[in-house]
Amino acid sequence: MSDRAQRYQPTPLSLPTTVPEKIRQPVRVAVDFPAKPRREPGKPDPATPGAGPKIKPLAFVWSGRKYLIKKVNLVYKRQHGDRWQWCFAVSDEANSYVLVYDPEELTWVLEEIYEL
Repeated sequence: MSDRAQRYQPTPLSLPTTVPEKIRQPVRVAVDFPAKPRREPGKPDPATPGAGPKIKPLAFVWSGRKYLIKKVNLVYKRQHGDRWQWCFAVSDEANSYVLVYDPEELTWVLEEIYEL
């Protein structure tokens, strides 16, 4: 386990720092593809037109340590060069993280850590 990873052990609840630590290291991520809500007869389709499949990160492994994701705080898409990446702002009991998924390369990167 790297020195950086050891520093991010769960700690008592505190206020987040305003400046994230840039990590930019590859990680392995376990995800779920939640089922689309079923449409009730006679009611409109609850899905947003044009919305693709939803991805929900559940946990990630960084430097040999597993981090369980308690909450997905924000999901957004950004352009990186000529392709798009999906960013997931997530948190566990100790910190907040930004995970970046590149659907063309099928890779995940731990972009940033916000200490709580």
